[in-house]
Amino acid sequence: EKQRSSTEAPTALHPPAFGVTVLGSSHGFDPKGKTTGFIVWINHRGLLVDPPMGTTDLMAQNGIAPKLIDGIVLTHCHADHDSGTMQKILEEGRCTLVTTATILHSFLRKAAALTGIKESYLAGLFDYTPAVIGEAVRLIGGEVHFRYSLHSIPTIGFECYLGGKSFVYTSDTFNHPPTINKLHTDGLMGVGRRDDFLDIRALLNVGV
Repeated sequence: EKQRSSTEAPTALHPPAFGVTVLGSSHGFDPKGKTTGFIVWINHRGLLVDPPMGTTDLMAQNGIAPKLIDGIVLTHCHADHDSGTMQKILEEGRCTLVTTATILHSFLRKAAALTGIKESYLAGLFDYTPAVIGEAVRLIGGEVHFRYSLHSIPTIGFECYLGGKSFVYTSDTFNHPPTINKLHTDGLMGVGRRDDFLDIRALLNVGV
């Protein structure tokens, strides 16, 4: 098979009706790897989830046209998850950002502190779509259910459904049933939240 030269343009990606393209699978302490981020394809359109730094270049290297992307999902405001989001917003000029109101406000405060740009100006660079916890949100014709993760700062994960297929992403989360049950027993977590954290294991086919 003929190999493509370094100067040859990559083959254009034709997105699936439902699927995932991984852009990075590492963490913020790895100097050689890209932080975890990916594209969820729904009806042949894409949602960037916690895009890594340099996502525009990563997309170009994989033949992914920017016009295929309809929005960005931000799960939380640790640097290995939100730094690429700010870069993408500044590059695109206008995009849609999907997250909760709490995470959005944290993101804007952090971005303003780092850049010296007013929060009001930064908020005007994108359109905001609320990630409503516990309700189905329609995105690109798919059904997305957002849920909280158990992390050191406000964090969300989600389940995505289309045509009988599904995809689950917890983002960063604490996943130890005995401790989760103890948090409930000690009165630090309600029964609904406890059950939600335990139920995610069933979605992932992980034994409780």
